[in-house]
Formats: sequence, C-alpha cells, structure tokens
Amino acid sequence: MMLSAIAAVLLLDGPGAARAQEAVTSKYKTTFYGQIKTDVVYDEHGVAENDYAQYVTSKNDNDRDFRLSARGSRLGFDLKDADKISGKMEMDFIGVTDGAAATAPRLRHAYVNIKSGKTDMLVGQTWHLLPMELPGSNNDFLLGYSGALYSRAPQVRVSYKYDDRWNYAAAVVRPTRKLTDSEGTASGFPQFQAQAQLRHGKAKFTLAGVIGQWRNTTAGQTTSGRRGDVTLVDFGYNIPLNGKLTLNGQLWTGRNLYDFLGGIGNMGYGSDEVKATGGFANLNIKPAGKAYYNVAVGIDDPVNAKIAASATSRTRNTTLLANANCLAYEKVTVSFEIARQITEYRLTTGYKNLYNMHYQTSFKFPF
Repeated sequence: MMLSAIAAVLLLDGPGAARAQEAVTSKYKTTFYGQIKTDVVYDEHGVAENDYAQYVTSKNDNDRDFRLSARGSRLGFDLKDADKISGKMEMDFIGVTDGAAATAPRLRHAYVNIKSGKTDMLVGQTWHLLPMELPGSNNDFLLGYSGALYSRAPQVRVSYKYDDRWNYAAAVVRPTRKLTDSEGTASGFPQFQAQAQLRHGKAKFTLAGVIGQWRNTTAGQTTSGRRGDVTLVDFGYNIPLNGKLTLNGQLWTGRNLYDFLGGIGNMGYGSDEVKATGGFANLNIKPAGKAYYNVAVGIDDPVNAKIAASATSRTRNTTLLANANCLAYEKVTVSFEIARQITEYRLTTGYKNLYNMHYQTSFKFPF
C-alpha cells in the first residue's frame, strides 16, 4: 500500500503527471458487473462449513450458530471483441479454496471464448460441463452434497451448435476442484466431460457424462498409490409448466463425485470406490408482482457398504427448502429461506440421523 502511494505521488508530481492523468481504457468492450450480498443465518444445530450449511454435524443445542456475512458479494468483468472473441473474469470473497484464508478473494471464472461459425472454443476456468440446473436457494452452496451437482475448474472446451434445438460439447478438465487436492492431478490423467442438450419448445433437457481418475497420495497407508475411478451420468431438466410455474432439477449416478459436490464428499480407491445416486427438484413460482418463490427437495445417497463405519461417515444427506423473494426498494432483493436438513451417519453401532433447521435472510443488490 505504501509503495503504491509513493508511486502515485511521483507520477503526479513528476514528468509522468500528464500521462498518469490520461484515461486508461480497454481496447475491448468491457462490462463491469457484480452484486453486494449480505446473509443473516441461524442454525438450530451444528453444520459443516458455516455459511454453506453443507450437512448436519451435531444434534446439540449448544452447537447452534448465528452468522452475519457479506462474503457472497461478487465482482466481475465481461469482455467482447465483435462477435468472435469474448472473455470473463469473476471473483467473490468466500475464500477457503486452494488453501486461501477465509476472507481471501476466490476466483470463480477466468476464461476466453473464441467463436467460429457454429463452433466455440473456451479456455480457462468456468463451470463443469454438467447440466447447470440449480435450485433457487439463497444459500451459496445451492444444495451441494444434497443432490445438486456443479463446481468450476480450468478446462479446454469445444461446443458445437448443430441447430436451434441441439447443442453438443466436450471438455478436457483439471481432475480436482481444488489445487490442494493432489489426488486428482497425481493420477496423471485429465478428466473428460461431454454434454448433449436438447431444447423442445421452452423446455430444455441436458445429458452429461464424466470419466476421470484419482490416485491416493496418503503416505504410509495401505491404499497409497491405489487408483479411484471418477464416473458420472447426469440428466438435467428445465420445464416451464405455465407462465407462472417452472420445474427444474437433476437426476444422476456415479462414483467418487467429490469434484462435483456429490457423494457427500466421500471418495474411495480400488474396491472401495464410493458409488452414489441423487438429485433434486425445484419448483419456481412467479405470480404477478415483485415477489417470487421456490420450493426444492434434494438427496445425495452414497452406497452405505462402501463407507467404513465411523463417527464421521455420512451415508445420506437430504434437504427440503422453501423461500420467498421480493424486489424491494427498486433494486434490492430481500429473501427469506427455511431449510430442513437431515444427515445420516453410519456408526459401528448402527445408523443415526442428525437434524437441523436452517434460517437465512439475504439482501442482494446487483449492479
């Protein structure tokens, strides 16, 4: 900070003053955007990852929690050069990724897209090549570990628009969602993803597939060096039922789905690969006026036999949520959400369920 201030003074007082006062503009069309988002959260019982409310960790009333956070705020830039080249860079402040501190900026998107006729080539970090149907939740975790699959990673992607109904895409992707997860990159193989999307009237249907591999790098363990296959088949749908109701969601099954917030984070190697099945459904209700509503239910259900019994062995996670949203004060959206979470654990003595009620009020100002 001090060096920057000194440099600014020298520029303003010295020969470079005139140059420093010149406007600096991009040679590309640049759109600046973002949002200021503040969340007020209360959980009756303990949950993992604070603001995210990933799954229930405790049934004790002493573990209830209150939080007030603005870390969901975002900043971004869209860049465009005529109709052939475009790019995006976006970050938020949720942090806790790639070993960063909790309040450090987190890179969400950073890519360039090159268009040639019906073909697009994207290079950089953005969403995985999954259906990208997500619930209308105010929580930034968006039913991750509860049936909604998504995440972001660096990739090289090629998309082809066959006609107005069919789109196809394939991508080579970094095989882990965090740089600190060396198991993915240690496999020595990229992850391969593919997608086909059909638009029928106003409805959209997407089928995605993933193949990849991890390698256990834990030193001193009998599983060290063993490989774990990553596979996924994911079907997404978005169906407008009428002018006021829209149903969307995902149905999926696969193995070792940590990269996509599936399998409740469980991974396995060799014969212990963790298979999981799940999905979610979200009903969006938009009556006339400034208010709209969402009701959603999601489940993530790994195969119990592949998860060794322990105090932290999660074998099912279910969330039921509802929210009300209203555009108030012209630009600011105020939302209130209630979610019922149930997490099943496999113990040495049997199974147990932990419950939590999650309450969240959000204020969002997009710009």
